[in-house]
Amino acid sequence: MKKKALGKGLSELIPEIEESPIKYIPVDNIFYSPFQPRMQFKEDEEFEELVKSIKERGILQPILVRKKGEDLYECIAGERRLKAAKKAGLKEVPAIIKNFTDEEALLIALIENLQRKNLNPLEEALGYKNLIEKFGYTQEEVAEKVGKDRATVANLLRLLKLPSIIQEDLLEERLTVGHAKALLSLDEEAKQFYVRNLILKKGLSVRETEKLVGRLQKRDTLQKKKAPDPDLVSISEELSKIIGTPVQVVKKKKKTYFILEFNELEKAENFIEKLKKVFAI
Repeated sequence: MKKKALGKGLSELIPEIEESPIKYIPVDNIFYSPFQPRMQFKEDEEFEELVKSIKERGILQPILVRKKGEDLYECIAGERRLKAAKKAGLKEVPAIIKNFTDEEALLIALIENLQRKNLNPLEEALGYKNLIEKFGYTQEEVAEKVGKDRATVANLLRLLKLPSIIQEDLLEERLTVGHAKALLSLDEEAKQFYVRNLILKKGLSVRETEKLVGRLQKRDTLQKKKAPDPDLVSISEELSKIIGTPVQVVKKKKKTYFILEFNELEKAENFIEKLKKVFAI
């Protein structure tokens, strides 16, 4: 399939669609496509208005299908119209039949939903992932195909790195993309769940979440700075055994200091005498 940008509509992706014949197909003979990127379907006020419009005027724009057996068809574009038609009580719907490949079916379904802004960000990311994993697209090719810049595609794909429970929060719109991006800044799942729980419990805004994540990252940075170098700790322990007195390690800027502790003057003098013998002073 030659790669074209999203442009103004499906007619640019399928130029011959405008001249294609229309056939009326029984709704019971059409099944929903497994390549449909939309995972959730809400019968909201807008959908009910579509149902009412179809009852009054029928379907004005044919759905797009491909033949999948004797008198069976797979809905490639127009699933929402098909659902509304069924709810409106229509027995058949106008359709354009095309011989699409699986790749074309996924791409067309993805583009139609993006144009209509029907997709949740997670659904959009999963659609991009399918193009990459099933059909070998690069992120650049996906971006070109759907008319977005590569950075946007890359950022959406990053959402799929979140734990499945948090992905579900995003899908169910308990969290926004802004919340999800803030959570991605945390390097451990435990921290991500800690912040996620606070968001849901306290209704934190994206800005509040970003500030909370920033505080956690600052705390982690300070803790890492305070944590002693394990190699230096090992050296100090070895020195303590040899000398017979505690040895502290202190790092200041680029220098490291070993501080020997003597609770009695006599022990310090004995240590100095040992050093003189070792170095023949």
